[in-house]
Amino acid sequence: MKAAVVAVTRQGAQLAEKAAEVLGAGGKEVTLYVPGKFTLLKVPERRIPYRKPLKELMGEIFPQYDAIICIMALGIVVRLIGPHLKDKRTDPAVLVLDEGGQHVISVLSGHWGGANTMTEELAAGLQAAPVITTATDVHHLPAIEMLAKERRWQVEPFAHVRRINAALVNGDRIYIFTDRPLNAGLPENVTEKKLADYNKYEFLDGEVVFVTNRLVDGAPEQALYLRPGSLVVGIGCRRGTPGEAIKGAMTRVLSEAGLKTDDVRLMASVDIKEDEPGLLEAATDWQLPVRFYTVDELAAAMEENNKMTTSEFVEQQIGVGGVCEPAAILGAGKKAKLIIPKQVMNGVTVAVAGDTSASSASAPETRTR
Repeated sequence: MKAAVVAVTRQGAQLAEKAAEVLGAGGKEVTLYVPGKFTLLKVPERRIPYRKPLKELMGEIFPQYDAIICIMALGIVVRLIGPHLKDKRTDPAVLVLDEGGQHVISVLSGHWGGANTMTEELAAGLQAAPVITTATDVHHLPAIEMLAKERRWQVEPFAHVRRINAALVNGDRIYIFTDRPLNAGLPENVTEKKLADYNKYEFLDGEVVFVTNRLVDGAPEQALYLRPGSLVVGIGCRRGTPGEAIKGAMTRVLSEAGLKTDDVRLMASVDIKEDEPGLLEAATDWQLPVRFYTVDELAAAMEENNKMTTSEFVEQQIGVGGVCEPAAILGAGKKAKLIIPKQVMNGVTVAVAGDTSASSASAPETRTR
């Protein structure tokens, strides 16, 4: 994890050194940003003197780091980060320390970004008081997205997390239907059941969470899915390709790489295939969701990764030089890597991607069927 520590005064710069030691001992790669007039020692990649306005500095470092620790007033930090907030799945963790080193405050991305955990870590190292205000933590309850993050599971759709956590805090009933044991300490208002016991005709007086890589017939529209599988299969095919041919190609590619179809959580392709019968048939047979991306989205992914295979024929046909590889990467998320590059079998192209980070957020939501 890359962390930046930003100070604005001489006392803050001294505290920044101590904070960096604590974070560094925890395995984090730390860079200090200290006003130029307060630094005499210049160590590359460790201490960077700055003379630009804080507003400009924050704009530069916000997308570069996994965590930003600010030693200054909380109000200043709120104003600085406001214009840069985008998504809790991608925003960095932001913490605030007062210059006296008395309090460490978790400000942003407490759960998914790890700010709450880092707050506890830094407070212990500095002998300060941790300030954490997320409701689930205050009530010592397990946030639903942390259940997924600790296991490297995907969360879909992420927008439903807030409602599930609200139910946790309010003591409302939550049913978790799972195809594998959770082995988690769940509060009394959460009931764990086997996925096989789910009955779409049964009335459930509470929120519903499914732990499975498969689609669930008759699932409530507001249900939350936790996806244990880490693999996304990108598919390209000609018009009229049978579903059996697509399933056969996927099965063979995965099998030859020693991977299991049970670990696939998503199929992905280009949006002009949204009505492709064979592709939809394969997804339905395997109970997998399919996510479709536009030509522009695929092209942008290929531009970011120049090692992807390019086909002049495909580019002439649809306007982008590849489908399966960029679709797999987009479906797997920001930190994904290609596990299996493009394979061609009986007119079907297959690529497999997976998230290799320590934790993974769900991919940006696009059209899914």
